[in-house]
Amino acid sequence: MAERRDAARNRAAILAAASRLIGERGLDAVNMEDVAVAAGVGKGTVFRRFGDREGLVQAVVAESAEAWKAESEVLVTSTDRPPDERVITFVATLFDHVMANLAVVRALEQVSARGSGCDADLDLAHARLSTLIAQVRPYEDADFLAHALLANLRGEHLHHLVHRVGLPVGQVRLGVIALARAVLTGDLVGAGRDATMPPL
Repeated sequence: MAERRDAARNRAAILAAASRLIGERGLDAVNMEDVAVAAGVGKGTVFRRFGDREGLVQAVVAESAEAWKAESEVLVTSTDRPPDERVITFVATLFDHVMANLAVVRALEQVSARGSGCDADLDLAHARLSTLIAQVRPYEDADFLAHALLANLRGEHLHHLVHRVGLPVGQVRLGVIALARAVLTGDLVGAGRDATMPPL
């Protein structure tokens, strides 16, 4: 039991250290030894627990996404709101998750062999979003539309808009929500107009 507690404590310390270092330095300036030193564990412990840098970053993003995943599951299974409202809420809350964890989400996109983004389990996020879209537009290609929306929620894309282009986070959030509305209505022309609507 004590060993299990130690293992859990070490895991939490490693994930916290990795998240902090990536946020402070960026992924390219962080290696497994840096994380081990910051977490107060041996380098071998980090490798045994997470395998490699991709496994470590994946675990950091998965840890940060627990609340978001629980909320997205409720959105898919809930029947107390129309599906179009649940799509918008899904997109808005995923945007908030990515922005709150932007450094580690971008790190995941950088190291992932599968090109994962937005969330540590992109396949699950896509499956849930496409399920919701299909409830609103059953005769459209919900699979493609979900991929298109998720592409606009990738960390690197949002970082570019906010930190390179210089758009305010609130404006980008409204724009992403407007795109989601346009996907649901087919009114792509109105997406820019909808971006001026009050945020969720």
